[in-house]
Amino acid sequence: MRFLFILTIFIFGVIPSKSQSPHGQKFDLDCSNCHTDKDWLVDRSKMTFDHNKTNFDLEGEHTNVQCRSCHSSLVFSEAKTECSNCHQDMHNQTVGLDCARCHNTSSWIIGNTKNIHLQSRFPLLGAHLVADCNGCHPSASKLQFNTLGIDCYNCHRDKYLATTNPNHILSGYSTNCIECHNEKSYEWSATGINHDFFPLTGGHALSCVLCHVNGKFEKVTSVCSECHLENYNSAANPNHIQSGFSTNCTDCHTTNPNWQPASYKQHDSQDFPIYSGKHKNTWDNCSICHDKAGNYSSFSCLNCHEHRKSAMDNEHDDRRDYTYQSNACYSCHPRGKADD
Repeated sequence: MRFLFILTIFIFGVIPSKSQSPHGQKFDLDCSNCHTDKDWLVDRSKMTFDHNKTNFDLEGEHTNVQCRSCHSSLVFSEAKTECSNCHQDMHNQTVGLDCARCHNTSSWIIGNTKNIHLQSRFPLLGAHLVADCNGCHPSASKLQFNTLGIDCYNCHRDKYLATTNPNHILSGYSTNCIECHNEKSYEWSATGINHDFFPLTGGHALSCVLCHVNGKFEKVTSVCSECHLENYNSAANPNHIQSGFSTNCTDCHTTNPNWQPASYKQHDSQDFPIYSGKHKNTWDNCSICHDKAGNYSSFSCLNCHEHRKSAMDNEHDDRRDYTYQSNACYSCHPRGKADD
């Protein structure tokens, strides 16, 4: 009887009615989610526990990690979720501790450098997109990416100082390379010059030395007459001086070679509408109206309207001052309209 009494005390007093979980007091999942009834070893292939219902989804390489690697104490609530809690900072505090900014759970290899840089102070554009990382980050071989200056001069200082044709220092060129160089170009030569301030199109696509003489590459004036005054003075068809044309070539010309095609859109506002109104597209050469060579103050309406004389005579039979002459036509119809 005494043995039975002691055994009863041991069972109900010493051994608790429910085993205490090694996973912490607040862990209330059923043991069968992870364990079998054979032993306490965990067979992950037979686990019914869904880790993705926690605040840390198991994706990519994290699915192959042993549970004890993250849950060393078996108290699962003590596991941390920050990257730096499990992964050593190989970059030595040069890029921060959020691995997910650059890496994903599939691999440590980075394949989205362009997108990463778009979030930085220096987006990779043009030639910078294919530049060698080590060229800008000399410590990259050590996996360190120290903060760099983002001004052109920070990386291209040696090229700026060494350039002699033209000499950037003596010419006082800006150290902001993109003022002259196109960042989409893969070379520093003339083909990569950013000449947007004066587009080199058509007849202006010339050798640099034709405008930049004596090795001086300071900005050249964009006033047409500074380069083309001789062309202006020698023009005979039409005579620009006699006709009083503007010395601003772009008023009539494009940058197409040989000064053709040319237009004189001011004709509509200053003289007579030929690019608009009834006379639009009715001519293809100035000489149709200006039939006296080189004399653009002289014009003829009758070259085109001679066949309408009898009709015009009848229509103007109530006008005593009517004469069928070009100057008379223009005097009454300066805009080319019947109701002028």
